[in-house]
Parts: sequence; C-alpha cells; structure tokens
Amino acid sequence: MQLQTFQGSSMAEAMARVKSALGADAVILHTRTVQHRRWLGLKRVELYEITAGKGINVRTPVNRSTPERPVPQNRSSPAVSSSSVRSNAQSLMQTPGVQNAALLGLTQEVTLLKSMVKDLVSEVRHTKTPGVPEELFDQYLKLVENLVADELALEITRTLQKQLRPELLADTKLVREKLAEQIEKLIPPAGPIQRTKLVGPHVVALIGPTGVGKTTTIAKLAANLKLREKRKVGLITIDTFRIAAIDQLKKYADILGAPLRIVATPEEMPSVIASMNDCEFILIDTAGRSPNDTMKLNELKRFLELAGPDEVHLVLSTTASESCVNLAMEKFSEVRVDKLIFTKLDEAAQLGVVLNVVRRVNKGLAYITTGQEVPNDIEVGHGKKLARMILGDWTS
Repeated sequence: MQLQTFQGSSMAEAMARVKSALGADAVILHTRTVQHRRWLGLKRVELYEITAGKGINVRTPVNRSTPERPVPQNRSSPAVSSSSVRSNAQSLMQTPGVQNAALLGLTQEVTLLKSMVKDLVSEVRHTKTPGVPEELFDQYLKLVENLVADELALEITRTLQKQLRPELLADTKLVREKLAEQIEKLIPPAGPIQRTKLVGPHVVALIGPTGVGKTTTIAKLAANLKLREKRKVGLITIDTFRIAAIDQLKKYADILGAPLRIVATPEEMPSVIASMNDCEFILIDTAGRSPNDTMKLNELKRFLELAGPDEVHLVLSTTASESCVNLAMEKFSEVRVDKLIFTKLDEAAQLGVVLNVVRRVNKGLAYITTGQEVPNDIEVGHGKKLARMILGDWTS
C-alpha cells in the first residue's frame, strides 16, 4: 500500500495532484480542509487536503443475494485486478463525502470568481466615469440602466452628493427619496388643458410621428372634457390619409355627441374653426408624419399657422428608441411644440427617455397614457410619479 497526502488551494487543484502522482487508479480515502498559517502566523490560508493511495486491496461490495466468494490469493498475481481497483475507485469518488467536498470546493471557487468579476466591472466603470461619486455609484448605474443619459445621470448624482451629508449617503431609503425629488424637479408639469379665453374655443392640436397613439389620445382628452368636466367639445381631423383613423374618431365623436369636421387643406381650417365657435374646446387630430419627410412637415406647419391653436402638444411614444425620439423632437420642434405627451408607458421597459427629452427641449409634460382604454388610461403628467417610475417603482 502506498498512501500519500496532497494539498491544493482548491479541490480541483488537489485532485489534479493526486492524478499526476498516482495515476487514474488512485483510490481516495479521505478529504478535508485545513488552515495553513503564513507570514509568522499573521495570514491564514484555507487548503484542501486529499489522502489517497495506490495498489490498495479494495473488496467489491457483497451482493446480499449471492454468497461472497473468497478471492484466491497468489503471490505472483495482485490481490485484485486493475479493473476492479478502477471500479472501486470510481465508487469511492461517488460517495457523498467526496462529492460534498468537491461541491464545496466548486461553490467557493464560483463565489470567488463572481467577486473578482464584480470588482473588475466596478473598476472599469469607475475608470470610464471618474466623476461619479463613489457613494452614489449604484444609483448612477440604476439611472443609466433605465436609459437616462450619462451626463444627466452624473449631474443628478453630483447634485445629490452636495445636498446630503457624507454620513447620510449610506441610508439607501433616504438617498432614493432624494434622488426621486431631483428627478421630479427636472420634469415640469404642463397640464391639464385649461381654457384661457373668455370668447371663442380653446384650440389644442396634437402632432407627432406615425403610430404614437394621437387619435386614441385625442379621444381620451375629449371624453374627459365632455364627460367629467361637462365641457362642449368639437373635434377636427386633418388625417385624410387613413380612413380607419377617421372612422375611429367618428365613433368616439358619436358616442360623446361631439361634432367632427374633416379638413383636407390648410386653407379650409379658419372657416371650419369659425363654424364651431360655440364649442369651448376644439381638439385637432393630425396625421402622423415621418420626421424625415420635410414636405409633409411643412404642410403640417401650414395647417397649424392657419388654425392658430392655443396649444400644440407633441405626442411621443416611450416604446420608441431614443434615436427615433430625438429625431422626432428635433424635426417637430421646427413646426411648433408647446407641451409634451408621452404614450404607452405600460409597454415601456425603461423610461429614462422621458427625462432626457423633457430636459433637452425644456418643455413641460402635459399628459401620460398607460393603456388603450378610453376615457381612462390617461393622466396629467406629474414629475413625482414619473420619477418613481424611472427609478423602477411602478406602484407609486
């Protein structure tokens, strides 16, 4: 019998040394972890220890239904065959003790690896964002993950650092509350729609790209003004390209008992508005325009010039990519934008784009929509709620 003890910083390393010294026929008899002290006992290191042997006479487990047969002993032949040793070695390797020791070693190695990766990622991020306060780096990361622009996330965290004493930065709940307050200040409210004149209708136009939900939003606004505020509302659509949009708006108008007019050319707009002078509010639904279609945007601008609306709301979808939103914002601002409406918040995974746009165009947020149901699923855009949602809290 040849017994040896092997040590390694991991179970895998110790096993590799067993195999290297004794070969594949080695039989493991015992495993344990030991503490090894270095540097005059000041530093303690945990090692894995395996006791193994080679040429050990290991008897095959006896089958209870079959009497045990004595193994003939012969000085010229080994006590058991090499295949039997390998079989029993494999059996020992599968015992709970050995498997648990191996699993413990693997778990500890994975934990160590995760810690190393986390430290490495943190180091890289800190290198790329040296201006982020160390104590607020997790909050900065949360903002960026929710698509808040890097420079804006940095500005928010730096402002927060100046507001709180160093010992308060460890209070996660307080930091989150103050972070929400910072975001809220960056989203000025601009709603609801309110009548600002004593004579004539208050005219509101909704503009924006195709597919953002302008027609449904118009219906929600009209329903709230008519049913909840008891106002007389008229509807105008210039979306003569989509029959479905006209039919949809006509159904809502019939339900509400509100007049609906279809305007085909900009020159018709003044007379149509004059014919609805008895309405307190007129809501204008426009056709979706591609931000790249300069001709259609110029036509829209002409419609608005002749309509002379009191308010023009740019409708944007929170499900669109930030590049698309930025392009739409840039092009439609050349037409006219007074306030913002963001739709489909119920479908968006991240809402940082709302904060980016509001900050960039410096326009107030009038409304947000959170579904397709009319007249519900629309509410005045409050910075407090948006701040909570941007931070991942959809219950506020």
